[in-house]
Amino acid sequence: MRLNLIYLAAGNSRRFGENKLLFQIRGKPLYRYGLERLMEICERYPQWKLTVVTQYEEIYREVRRLPVWAVFSPKSRQGISHSIRAGILEGSGEEGKGGFVFFVADQPWMSSETLEGFLKAVEEKKPLLGCISYRGCAGNPVYFSESMREELLALRGEQGGRTILKGKEAQTFFYEAASERELEDLDYRPEETLAFLR
Repeated sequence: MRLNLIYLAAGNSRRFGENKLLFQIRGKPLYRYGLERLMEICERYPQWKLTVVTQYEEIYREVRRLPVWAVFSPKSRQGISHSIRAGILEGSGEEGKGGFVFFVADQPWMSSETLEGFLKAVEEKKPLLGCISYRGCAGNPVYFSESMREELLALRGEQGGRTILKGKEAQTFFYEAASERELEDLDYRPEETLAFLR
């Protein structure tokens, strides 16, 4: 089954105070942690396509040199719906082919094992919707079947995929993470982040 993996490295980082995706954590920009894990996973699954959507020229220049599909999306600063739309229309290629899995770029503790397990599970089960969760708390990444394409394209402004998930819990496949920390994103100020990482 074809899966379109869409890595959203496009957030505005308003609360962080600077571009957190480029914030160095142990010598590596934050956005590279999840991306490198996904690239390694995709080497084993040629039917999965990995797309990176970003509004940042520095990230775009970097990812263009990687074995991924890079999409430059200046409109992403206007809201996450623009990133979702860019990933679907410019990244997925063949219209209506396969489901969509959206990843955020600020989850450095999400393990390769959990990511690959989730992706293999949605490929096998083919649910309408799916996400990684921990003890009933839903998180990212989130999967949408190809039948949800038009609903995703209809999102506006700051509306994200969670708008679609609401009220559809019975139709959602929940994949359990290994720990609560895997679902955590870095949404602190730089000095708080460094303290948190110690």
